Amino acid sequence: MMRLIIGAKWSSTWTMRGWLACRLSGLPFEAETLFLSRPDSKARLAEVSPTGLIPVLVDDGFVVTDTLAIAEYLWERAPGCDIWPQDLRARTAARMSAAEMHAHFAELRAAMPMNLVKRWPIANGIPSNAKLLGRPGVEAQVARVQRSWRDTRAAWGAGGPYLFGARFNFADAMWAPMASRFRTYSVVLAPDAQAYADAVLAHPLVAEWVAGAEAQAREIGWEACAAWP
Repeated sequence: MMRLIIGAKWSSTWTMRGWLACRLSGLPFEAETLFLSRPDSKARLAEVSPTGLIPVLVDDGFVVTDTLAIAEYLWERAPGCDIWPQDLRARTAARMSAAEMHAHFAELRAAMPMNLVKRWPIANGIPSNAKLLGRPGVEAQVARVQRSWRDTRAAWGAGGPYLFGARFNFADAMWAPMASRFRTYSVVLAPDAQAYADAVLAHPLVAEWVAGAEAQAREIGWEACAAWP
């Protein structure tokens, strides 16, 4: 059976995406958690990841790194699964959407790290996002995220709440941590973008991951997890 090495569920965006890819593939796998903040983490990570990053998919000794590569490998193993749309052009558009998330939004991601158990409606007496959105590049990137969602849904989203209509696919999975950031930091979105973010966060697979993150935070210590970063 395939093994997926992941990080902390409540804070690791890329392992959330890797896990969603595995679930969308329909293939059997086991998830193995490697917490990155422990004394032996660096040595353990070096044993399983040639890049020093997670997630890592191990299939009969074959090691796949990078979340997009994991999704493509799973698609090749299970063509026709829910990772990508069936239509060629829709599938290409979904890959473009996923690639934009993969490659961009560095300032936004740095300003608003994912934390699935934290809520920051107020910080030091003012809305937390007032300070965070003021960081260079962040407000423009929040606008670009919403534009990307809007344009993709306008072209491909008829018939359902997701980017490509009724079927949640890996493009949606790539954006799920971003949707969670907007919820954590109380970022006000346009109504259509908010509706999409709500749909993504309500999807059964995303809800399952979030429930697992909350359970993990309770085991570690909720206050410690909620205080990060």
